[in-house]
Amino acid sequence: MKSQATFKKAFFTLLLVSFSAIVFAQGSGKISGTITDKKTGEVIIGAAVKISGATTAVPTDTAGRFVLPNLTRGKYIVEVIFYNYNTQSISNIEVLDNQTTTLNVTLEESSSQTLSQVVISGKSNKESAVALNLERQKSTVIVQKIGAQELSRKGLSNVGEGVSRIAGVSIVGNKNVFVRGLGDRYNNTTLNGLPIPSTNPDLKLIPLDIFPTAVVKNIGVTKSYSPELYGDFSGGSIDIVTKDYPVQGFFKVGLSSGYNSITTGKDFYTTDRTALNYFGFDRAHRSLPQAIDKLKVYESVNQPNLKSAFATQWSPELLSAPVNTGFSFAGGDLYELGNGKRFGFLAHLGYKNDFTYNGGISAIYNAQQAPDYLYHTDKYSLTTNTSALLNLYFKAGNKSNYSITGLFVNDSRNDIFDQQGFKSDLSGDIYARRNSYVQNSLSTGQFAGTNNLNESFMLKYTIGFTNITGSTPDRVQNSFIDNKNGTYSFLKFNNSDNHRFFADLNEDDISANISVDYFSRNKEVAFESLQFGFQGRYKSRVFNSRQIETRIGLNPTLSLDQVDSYLNDNNLGSGEDAQSFRYTESYYAPNDYEADLLIAASFVNFNFEFNNRLKLIAGLRAEYSQQNTYYKSGSQTYDSPFKIKKLDGLDLLPALTLKHTLTDKANVLFAVSRTISRPQFVESAPFRYNVGFGIAEGEGNPDLVNSSNYNADLKYEFYPSNAEIFAVSVFGKFIDKPIELSQVNSADPLFTYMNTDKAALGGVELEYNRNLGKNMSFGFNGSYIYSNIAVSQETIDNSVKPIAPTNRSRPLFGASPYLINFDYSYKHKWSAKSNTTFTLTYNVFGKRLFVAGAQQAGDIYEMPVNTLDFVVNTKLGNKIGLDLNFGNLLNPTIRFQQEYTKNNLTYNQYKRGMNVSVNLNYTF
Repeated sequence: MKSQATFKKAFFTLLLVSFSAIVFAQGSGKISGTITDKKTGEVIIGAAVKISGATTAVPTDTAGRFVLPNLTRGKYIVEVIFYNYNTQSISNIEVLDNQTTTLNVTLEESSSQTLSQVVISGKSNKESAVALNLERQKSTVIVQKIGAQELSRKGLSNVGEGVSRIAGVSIVGNKNVFVRGLGDRYNNTTLNGLPIPSTNPDLKLIPLDIFPTAVVKNIGVTKSYSPELYGDFSGGSIDIVTKDYPVQGFFKVGLSSGYNSITTGKDFYTTDRTALNYFGFDRAHRSLPQAIDKLKVYESVNQPNLKSAFATQWSPELLSAPVNTGFSFAGGDLYELGNGKRFGFLAHLGYKNDFTYNGGISAIYNAQQAPDYLYHTDKYSLTTNTSALLNLYFKAGNKSNYSITGLFVNDSRNDIFDQQGFKSDLSGDIYARRNSYVQNSLSTGQFAGTNNLNESFMLKYTIGFTNITGSTPDRVQNSFIDNKNGTYSFLKFNNSDNHRFFADLNEDDISANISVDYFSRNKEVAFESLQFGFQGRYKSRVFNSRQIETRIGLNPTLSLDQVDSYLNDNNLGSGEDAQSFRYTESYYAPNDYEADLLIAASFVNFNFEFNNRLKLIAGLRAEYSQQNTYYKSGSQTYDSPFKIKKLDGLDLLPALTLKHTLTDKANVLFAVSRTISRPQFVESAPFRYNVGFGIAEGEGNPDLVNSSNYNADLKYEFYPSNAEIFAVSVFGKFIDKPIELSQVNSADPLFTYMNTDKAALGGVELEYNRNLGKNMSFGFNGSYIYSNIAVSQETIDNSVKPIAPTNRSRPLFGASPYLINFDYSYKHKWSAKSNTTFTLTYNVFGKRLFVAGAQQAGDIYEMPVNTLDFVVNTKLGNKIGLDLNFGNLLNPTIRFQQEYTKNNLTYNQYKRGMNVSVNLNYTF
């Protein structure tokens, strides 16, 4: 039924578009062309082009092109207007019936022009660095953005890679986003301004690498707080803005392929070589069999006639790793409906996969520097990403517009993780293999509207619903004693040594915003505008997991690919004799939990301007929140009721910004604010989890409370031209009761979350983008960050779980002391319509804390990694695009080390390999 409804919607959308094209195609004349910068030769995006005397204009698109449609026969005067450029007026442009007149215009920079005299009939493009730079120059918050054009030029394939190129932003562990040294819980993510939940139950922020850049218009990171933003951030608020309707119709097809130097063509282990697994939709096939799912606890000896019928084999299959592949389809158009009305749409469908191998070592050491475990590791991963985007736009006239955005993202990962080596509490050498499959799906729908009620009032409103479905269906683990002659024996130390694990997460998130902007018409007073509004959000999560273990009586000597010959339904029995094994499930209450969060907020912002130079923006947000965690402790039974931990309160979050315009090209901003940080759902639930055999476990803490954050920023920015910037920022933060991951005093490594006493951090950011003539440009951004967190004896004494941190004063987790990004581009024009851009990018981060040590064991740090990429973007005419990406050219060793006073020991080490990828696209 759901697929039929989707088909009907698609059919009627197509019908509407086709009908509009037939009815409203009037066969009149047109004027079209391209607007460029006279000095640099670059196209200008978002310039206003209009017929002289008209009150509305059309904007130029991402290629600097424009179309003035529906013109009758005659001669016209065309005006081109853009901020900081001299207005161009071109006379005697002749238009003939049913023909297109070509008009190409160059603009020259000027510091005195504005767009106040014209209304752009359509949209300002937000994909180019020029347009985003102009927006940033006018902004009253500290924000950095990267647009679709820059993402493409730098060869960045997903949003995670994109934000890591912004000053002060880094990605830790390929998933955790850190902004100015603050990690996941101190940041938030929105999609088109609305909050979006995470597909990963361990994270607050949705993994940004699931969003391909093909669906992204721009990515913004707001670093200073403003009351219209949700109050739970201190590092940054990341907004992903999806693409919408194009100015001109197009249909584009793309194909891609990739090679990795240590994976492609080499031996590669995977499971279920089916189309469903290849495309990332294997959840249903691998799910817990229905007959077992109905049972509270599965014991195979109690159901002798029930076949387990698990879909996933114990042993993976060996193949030669193929090249990575991908494809995409995109199209859209804009239809003029007359009387100022228009309808536009954009649709995108894309898929890509990635085969990767990482081989290295993994270890952790105690206070005497003896290893608790030491493994050689091999990890084989097949990841897939499928995305679909549909945006519908309707402009009802000059005062109202509406849009509907639908986005679907499916992300999957199939890992074979082998560990071979030593564990201190087991005798002999160990070989463990974990075969896991994770599929996360996001479905979101958003409606947005804007109404210009009159010259003084503007009404904006948005509402959105998102569903997250996350699954770990049938993760299997085998553990063996390594006989050192190519044969192995089952490890039977615990029933959990060989097991199957199932987990499901379902999260719904509904949010809505409504705001009113009031603009003063009295130019004699300092008061300029007022914004007030209301926001609401409700999200709920249900998480369930089951681990079905084995008791093995079988005692074969076997090879790693023979496991299924022994652990199969034909050998099910008591598990107490040498001819059988059995499945056994011990109910563990904390494996299931539920959580919900309600936020209701109102906000107001006042904007004052003094002498056209000094702006004061003062605002306040009143945010009520209630977070409930429903959980069970380890001693509870299946039928026991959930315990409830409620965390609620009303927070008043003030913010003040002063902006002084020194010249038409230079600003100084000063901002102070108070915000909060809430514990994540997984941090509050006592669910235990680990990532491999015999590796440290993590556990939540229901007694966590909110942190209070106090923030201050000072920034100077100078814009030599519309495409250039020099900026320096100084910032400082104080956090009361920060939440940190701490190691518990226990026989086996166990980590939990706790509120420590206080944390402080501060730093400097530098950003410089410069054009070197018409064809060359370079960009640099860097940051220095100091951070410190303190844990008092009182906190240690009052902790529910016993803790003994090795260092009571240390840097914040994940905070790199320095971050550096550099890029250099050269553009060669082969002809008027064909060109190639060569871009070299470099990134490095400083040593950052990964795990805080306990009981005199050393802290674990991730060592600096130097990344160098080379990208070649070629455009052949208006139809063909060819991109080559040479990634990770230095192929550095990724190394984590555990540090002691006189010695440093390797905790984890591996390489990623060099990547070469090609993308070919054709526009019809």
